[in-house]
Amino acid sequence: MNPIHHLITSLSVLGSCAAAAEPAASGPAKSLAWQQTPTSLALLNGEKAIWRLMFDPKAPKSYFHPLATVEGEELTANAPKDHVWHHGLWFSWKFINGLNYWEEDPQTGLAEGFSEITASKATANADFSATVTLDFSYHPPGKPAVLTEHRTLAVSAPDPNGCYTIDWTSAFTAGEAAVVLDRTPPSSKGGESWGGYAGLSLRFPPGIKGWSFTTNEGRTGAAEGNGKTARWVDFSNATAGIAVFDHPANLRQPSPWYLNEPLPYFSPALLFNEPLTLAAKQPLTLRYRVLVHRAATDLPARDWPRP
Repeated sequence: MNPIHHLITSLSVLGSCAAAAEPAASGPAKSLAWQQTPTSLALLNGEKAIWRLMFDPKAPKSYFHPLATVEGEELTANAPKDHVWHHGLWFSWKFINGLNYWEEDPQTGLAEGFSEITASKATANADFSATVTLDFSYHPPGKPAVLTEHRTLAVSAPDPNGCYTIDWTSAFTAGEAAVVLDRTPPSSKGGESWGGYAGLSLRFPPGIKGWSFTTNEGRTGAAEGNGKTARWVDFSNATAGIAVFDHPANLRQPSPWYLNEPLPYFSPALLFNEPLTLAAKQPLTLRYRVLVHRAATDLPARDWPRP
């Protein structure tokens, strides 16, 4: 059976994230509370973090880690040994005007180009939803910004089925001169596809078992989905998962995706097929929805309406 058809058929038995139903009897007992510092915001269930957002100006990147189930099962990895510049759920351009903003030097902890936080505001609401705004300056060391970003992160409260969303909006503006956003071009190395990644990214713990990729078009696995276009991609096992939805108004819709199963890692890869040049002062707005869910969730119901 097509995996998407199986997913939707299972809803009648297992329930849906999208449903406004009463909490299931088997659902987790929730004791939610906020944990907030000047450089972080986390939603806790007891002593375990459901999610934590880091926005320390002294750190090389802002990121969510962990993203977890409401019971506290962590689904993301931060700075794993194989790629210490991978940070849970995060956003990073690869090359801006030829300078690397992605990889961080293991000795200094810094990339060639800086993704500097210049302002932040975190609002934790009584209903356990939250809104965070962050301003970024992308610049070479000791030089003015070549690109700026105003980021808005709207995190929903966990619903009765233990699902929650992050609506991510990044509004970029080029500086006084044109800016070129680029990536390592996709190619073949040792028979495996690599290159093409940049932008919003998700890194999962190394060595996890029983997880697989599924796209809205029913492609399964990285071999089928890598480099292919999709409206959304889900990475899940029998009990939990994380899906990312690409907004229909984003540039180069539907986006190609970079999927890497061995790490595992995935990203809506706006630059997969070619770089992008923004003219001086030109804006670029990208919107994504991240859904942390249980198994057999109605993923299509979480997608944005399509024209």
